[in-house]
Amino acid sequence: MNELLVERSGPVATIVLNRPQSLNALTFAMWRELARLVRAFSTDRDIRVLILRGAGERAFSAGADIHEFPVLRTGGAAAATYDAAVAEALRAIIEAPQAVIAVIRGIAVGGGLELAAACDLRIATEDARLGLPIARLGVMPGLGECRALLRLLPPGKIVELILRSELVDAEEAHRLGLVSEVVAVDRLEARVREWVERLTALSPDTIRATKAVLQLATSGGDERDERYRELLDSVYSGEAYREGVRAFLEKRSPNF
Repeated sequence: MNELLVERSGPVATIVLNRPQSLNALTFAMWRELARLVRAFSTDRDIRVLILRGAGERAFSAGADIHEFPVLRTGGAAAATYDAAVAEALRAIIEAPQAVIAVIRGIAVGGGLELAAACDLRIATEDARLGLPIARLGVMPGLGECRALLRLLPPGKIVELILRSELVDAEEAHRLGLVSEVVAVDRLEARVREWVERLTALSPDTIRATKAVLQLATSGGDERDERYRELLDSVYSGEAYREGVRAFLEKRSPNF
């Protein structure tokens, strides 16, 4: 069975974590392949939205597959290699030029929650439960995982979740800012389609540049940074910008 399924439909690419019998726990190989897939989609101008979801109804992802830990994550050198694969997958998602949606049913725990945190939107069903019970395993969050979580929560709240070492329900996750919105199970697919329609009607250049400039802003970049000047040039010399201005002046909807 392919542990990562890829589905394409027009401007939308969906990656499915496909280990429902293991609550979609991520193996080392899956982390590496996830990074490769997202990087490949990042260069595809025809893809406007990426969706991450878990197979089945019980889990988005239970996190990293603990059965691999005795061999692949024991000792500093092995842990560093494993950590690098996780960090690269999360970095690929954060840096993807497309809007990335996590569709969360069931549990999103540990690495599963951090994977969702790397996405731009997190749509959870009412039966979802999320948390960071990693202190029960004696592991620590990696830098890449912390970077993903810091997109959503201040450091104190991250520590609090780890100290609680329990799962929170969807409503509390929404109050904390872990998920963007909570929907009834029978509304999930319709809501995802609504978001896709909304996102594909927006300027892809704006989405790409917004994500990139926020990464610069939060990593100490300033207006003198050559990458920032390149972003300005790519947006304000681009066809999407010209179409957006034309549509506004002509009092019509833009066609991006």
